[in-house]
Amino acid sequence: MHDIKINSVTGSEIITTQDVKDFVRIDTSADDTLIGRIIATSRLWCENYIGKDIVAKNRTFYLKEVDDRFTLPFSPIASISSVTSEDIAVSYNSYGLDDTIIELKSLPAKEVKVTYVTTGLSDDLVKNALLNLAATYYDNRADFKTGETISEIPTDTKNILQGFKTMYI
Repeated sequence: MHDIKINSVTGSEIITTQDVKDFVRIDTSADDTLIGRIIATSRLWCENYIGKDIVAKNRTFYLKEVDDRFTLPFSPIASISSVTSEDIAVSYNSYGLDDTIIELKSLPAKEVKVTYVTTGLSDDLVKNALLNLAATYYDNRADFKTGETISEIPTDTKNILQGFKTMYI
């Protein structure tokens, strides 16, 4: 069993309210608060879809059953603050791109907690995916519209993000 907790968000959104307004062609400030919420919702959906942080965060990853090697979710990893078992430091090595693979030097008897910071992504493709999704959420902000078809997550958004996607089981 594993669990993950966001301790704090250390980064900021990579698209702005003005970016969305320009993309959707909105000339008024009446929906700025709504657009801000849509940006956060779009980012969260995209982060969960690709399994990586778009906005930098401080996280704790908990593993009840531990092998000597495991991968940290929601990379890229900026730094690893601690690897502990029952609040006692555990020796480890980190490998892979962005130090996402943790190899314990000795297997602890109990669960392991890893506290780490992610860097987030600011790639132009990710920004475009967020804009596509935010536009879809803005256009479909009600459950239904009489006489109109409601769009699902845009295929373009999924296609753009596919190269960034990481699967964790």
